[in-house]
Amino acid sequence: MKMLINGQKKDASNNIVIETLNMATMEVIDTIPAGTIEDAQEAIEASLEGAKIWSTTPTYKRVDIIKKFVGNLRSNSEELAQLLCVESGKPLAHAQNELATAARIFEGFAEESKRLFGQTIPLDIQPGLESDFLLTKREPLGVIVGILAFNFPAELFAQKVGAALASGNAIIVKPPEDDSLTCIRMAEMLLEAGVPGNVLQVVTGYGEVVGDYLSKSPQVNAISFTGSSRVGEIISRNASKNITRTFLELSGNDAFTVFEDADIDLALEHAVMGRLYGNGQVCVSTKRILVEKSRFNEFKEKLIEVVSIKKYGDPLDNNSDIGPVINVKAAEHIESQINNAVSNGAKLLLGGKRKDAFVEPTVLEASKHMDIAKDEEIFGPVFCLIPFEGIDEAIEITNSSSFGLGGAVFTKDIYKAMEAANRIEAGMVSINGGNCYRPDCSAFGGYKKSGIGREGTAYTMEEFTQIKNIVLRGVMSHFS
Repeated sequence: MKMLINGQKKDASNNIVIETLNMATMEVIDTIPAGTIEDAQEAIEASLEGAKIWSTTPTYKRVDIIKKFVGNLRSNSEELAQLLCVESGKPLAHAQNELATAARIFEGFAEESKRLFGQTIPLDIQPGLESDFLLTKREPLGVIVGILAFNFPAELFAQKVGAALASGNAIIVKPPEDDSLTCIRMAEMLLEAGVPGNVLQVVTGYGEVVGDYLSKSPQVNAISFTGSSRVGEIISRNASKNITRTFLELSGNDAFTVFEDADIDLALEHAVMGRLYGNGQVCVSTKRILVEKSRFNEFKEKLIEVVSIKKYGDPLDNNSDIGPVINVKAAEHIESQINNAVSNGAKLLLGGKRKDAFVEPTVLEASKHMDIAKDEEIFGPVFCLIPFEGIDEAIEITNSSSFGLGGAVFTKDIYKAMEAANRIEAGMVSINGGNCYRPDCSAFGGYKKSGIGREGTAYTMEEFTQIKNIVLRGVMSHFS
């Protein structure tokens, strides 16, 4: 596939390509251009004009275009799900769910854009301003750069592009280099639906080239990034030199806490789903499983029993519970993390082996002092079990991480649940449900190194717009 710059399908200016692999078979699916600095700058120049055009396009026309796209997306969802499945490695059912979510998010932003209102404020609330009248309106920021993570490319495309377009901004998308194809196809469909080619552009390539350049540009008005905290720090530094707004949804090492009075079978069900969904590559998934000591062995034995029968294989095969992780390098890193944890005292209870990009579902037992119980996020199908005694120790372990994206608490005591939820330092806490959970309308984002800003249909457009005050001076004196 090609990049989309100023409405044209383009190769990289250096003609270098990146292969997109089906990690289950190691076959080449397609290639994408390895975009250059020159390509990125061309997109920026085009987007400056696109931002002027789109910001003056009436809201109802923008909504009509987005809804036309949503209809086409739903009509072609099965074809796109097949593509997403093979390029990302996630099971087909997960890919189908992601495409349905993307359509719903686009539709949600289109509807919210019709309610992006300002205020009218009579200024007689302040002495001396009795004759003045204040109006506020929300205006687009201008040019937004959306840099996407590999784990949910279609959904993240919707979160950033849907919000940008609905609120009147131009957007340049830098999709993940491992699985850009679905994003490119969705962008093509948006252009086919009527979005101008200089309003939505896609520049493919490596993050250290394209993403780095876009995040440094003084011509960009905002950057929305989803990915690791390490890369988020780089983007934040780049953007700060130009005082460019940044919205960062970053890493997590979320705690899933099971108290002794919990429904163990319910907790087990959510723990397994929450850790294996997306092949364990979910920022807000179940990563640290804290179980009260009185129920620890019971939970551990049941978990091993359930996880041991999970099958990994070709994600197109409905019999596969888990597919490959995003690439061999990522699988090797997960394998290394497992081995390091064991060498540092963790017990390997199940799995731990790797074959190419496949990682066996793995269960580790750790102590609260180990790195995997704090800041070391394992982005793969690895369960980390940690015992605790009492609510204070549970909160201590949970908050020992420098991340705070989400959390989960299982207990039949609503008072204990609310105490824990209030004390956990995280953007979302789920009670008697897993933390691999994201309602479209929620203010999704994290505490501490898990990010800056909030994302969701009820919030992102506020982030992607700015308030203008217009004051009618002396106008009220005519009505005295």
